Amino acid sequence: MLLLAVFASMPLHAQDASLSPYSYFGYGDIMDPQGVDMAAMGHLTFYTDTIHYNFLMPSSTATLKYVNYAVAASFNRYKLSDGNNSHKGSAFFTPYIALGVPFGKAGVGIGFRPYSTSGYLIRTDEEGGAAAAKTGEGGVNNFFFQAAYRPLKGLAVGVGYDYYFGNKVARFIRGRDSVMSITKQIDESVFSGGTFRFSTHYSAPLYKKYFWTAGFMYRFQGRIQSADVSTIQLVDNTYGVQRIVKEVTLHQDTVSLVMPAKLSLGWGMGERGKWFVGVEYEKSFFGAYTNTFFSTPASRFQDGSAFKVGGFWNPDHRVYSKYWKRITYKMGFFTRKGILVLNDHSIDQFGTTFGMSLPMGRFLSNVNVDVEYVNRGTLAAGLIKENIWKIKIGFSFNDKWFIKNKIK
Repeated sequence: MLLLAVFASMPLHAQDASLSPYSYFGYGDIMDPQGVDMAAMGHLTFYTDTIHYNFLMPSSTATLKYVNYAVAASFNRYKLSDGNNSHKGSAFFTPYIALGVPFGKAGVGIGFRPYSTSGYLIRTDEEGGAAAAKTGEGGVNNFFFQAAYRPLKGLAVGVGYDYYFGNKVARFIRGRDSVMSITKQIDESVFSGGTFRFSTHYSAPLYKKYFWTAGFMYRFQGRIQSADVSTIQLVDNTYGVQRIVKEVTLHQDTVSLVMPAKLSLGWGMGERGKWFVGVEYEKSFFGAYTNTFFSTPASRFQDGSAFKVGGFWNPDHRVYSKYWKRITYKMGFFTRKGILVLNDHSIDQFGTTFGMSLPMGRFLSNVNVDVEYVNRGTLAAGLIKENIWKIKIGFSFNDKWFIKNKIK
């Protein structure tokens, strides 16, 4: 009862988008970075077209035909299990807001998205009526700016700058119902820093009406400043009113963390406006990352990798009299070697995706829907297995700017 009163008094964060206990470690739970239109195709990131701003590929702004504004919402449903007990919960959040603006053969883009999040509550009952709980909240946000140019037909290159900022808080609370006082240990990190990324993609005819395309993205290793503070409090909770009796600072320091390098390489083929299938390999160099503040003796980081397959099919986008024929259907799957290792077990994941792109309004604006099932973790070595259903809805609005109206 005492601990429930403590939880009720905690501040709420609008972007607590994870319920995973694995989000305690490092920067937290790394979010799905791609737009909904790409997520539905097995989390591919290299594909570009003229009506969607692919903000993971800075070069994509140079291929846009219209100004593109993108915003999305995501609902995640979790089921966590340790083999003996299970817990269900959900999270709702905004995964990104982005704007891409073309200027002839060039283009620029700007946007905001959560890079990582931390959100969990683990309660344990101890002997003698005592109880303990661990909670986490916060995360790292990403503000980005990008610019691109098309030097040759079919070829685009782009660069971008990612600025990371935010804070992450972990609390360890211990109390006893018969005693109207509790102890809290509060660990908080405030992050800030940035890194650059480069991308290029190329598209060319393959045979008659078919084409092929390839894309490459590299995020350079950067540095993130982390201001770490750890305090312990003795809190009196008489009559449900919390009063800090004593507070001691255990640790205070500012350290420089690595934002690891990352690369992706993809290739695909298809028919313009009709169908497409692609494959992609991704590598993240988290083996260079260490964070002793949010870690345990049984945890470490490793280089992660992913393999993705996805594509789309459209019955006939030119038939305006039959709406269902203009709907684009998407699907794919991905497998990911996790960056986190606990008790000598890699926290890997596998996911399947299915979605649709629904046309609306002028200039090929559309609503994108993505439904995913993700399996992550393992029951081995006392760890947690996570089954996650994700429903994402993205709005992609296209318009023409900087065009003078002609007066007749």
